Amino acid sequence: MPCARKAMDTSDLEIGDRIRIVRMPGEGIADYFLHEDTRRVFKKLIARGSSVRIARKDEYGVPWYDCRFRRRNGTWEFHTLAVLESDRNWVKVVPRKT
Repeated sequence: MPCARKAMDTSDLEIGDRIRIVRMPGEGIADYFLHEDTRRVFKKLIARGSSVRIARKDEYGVPWYDCRFRRRNGTWEFHTLAVLESDRNWVKVVPRKT
């Protein structure tokens, strides 16, 4: 899965950009709290290995993305997560040249 990695700076992210979650947020930071449900979502995103698209920016300029997972019963679970300035758990995906 070829992709180039760029510096991780949330101010460079625009709506429509794609990022890949590569590790858990707060890894190596003492007393970093991550809710159990959010931890489960990040584990799924890492295991899936695919990228997510920046869907919007809030009034503070923080980029947000949506993701969904199919449950065992066939229904979908939806999540919306922010890319925080302090997070170093993602890489920007550079589109392939066609």
